[in-house]
Amino acid sequence: MSTPWVAIQRNPISGAGNRALLIKDLVLHLKQKGIRPRLFSNRDRMQELLKQRAAEDQPLCIVAAGGDGTVQDVINRYPDQCIAILPLGTENLLARYFGIEKSGQFVAEMISRGVSREIDLCQINDRKFVLMASIGFDAAVVEALTLSRTGNISHLSYLKPIWKTLCAYPFEPLHITTDGGEQEMTAYHVIVVNIPAYGLNLNFAPAANDHDGLLDLILLRKKGIWSMIKYVFRIIRGTHLDSRSVQKLQAKQIRIQSAHPVPIQTDGDATGSTPADIRIIPAAARFIVPCSTPANDQ
Repeated sequence: MSTPWVAIQRNPISGAGNRALLIKDLVLHLKQKGIRPRLFSNRDRMQELLKQRAAEDQPLCIVAAGGDGTVQDVINRYPDQCIAILPLGTENLLARYFGIEKSGQFVAEMISRGVSREIDLCQINDRKFVLMASIGFDAAVVEALTLSRTGNISHLSYLKPIWKTLCAYPFEPLHITTDGGEQEMTAYHVIVVNIPAYGLNLNFAPAANDHDGLLDLILLRKKGIWSMIKYVFRIIRGTHLDSRSVQKLQAKQIRIQSAHPVPIQTDGDATGSTPADIRIIPAAARFIVPCSTPANDQ
């Protein structure tokens, strides 16, 4: 019987300092457990190698060593593989949701136990994502940050893009259709939630469920900078769903259109612009998780 192994996809910009030490710690503890690690920073090379491997010689899992963007990339490249996360990014929202610690030893222990969980995935046009999507102001901020980014980011990296977007964002109306025309609505900002986890501990849809086969939609129907600022304060306080100008609904599929292109972000990464079709794919992803997590108990 061949030695069990895992493939580790490392974000190329997560290879220095404490992040490199976490990867080395993971490699060390996997070896101690009799699991052979193979580390890749070239994503295309890793993908080609796995394609050439026979079905009986596939890895126990793919380790996404990075932030939520790395997880999204792994999901899209390896839709049939089980995935583990070594959190190395700024937010690590999915890892936090699953209760995965920022520790190589913890992740090696988790992989050796092999407890897995299936969750719903989302698809926008031809790309899959896990957590959430937004169309509007904050997606424009993410787009501005992406265009100016030169390396690792922190929360402070968002200050300049936020200011730039505040000064210029046009608040284009968005036309939303759900489930093939069942409902038609207009809003100025749309948030699509699969898992209730967002940066800065904001929670747009607290009741969202990762395995119910439904998208949770939050529509912000007032435009303008002051309205957006008020929405942000309400979201921080957890009272936004009480506002008459905020609409919450669920759907399996939505289409979003606009007269002019409006930026979209998924899981914190810029993902093009409208028009967009978004749908839920039930139980389409399998993750290695700790033995007991809040997500497992839902």
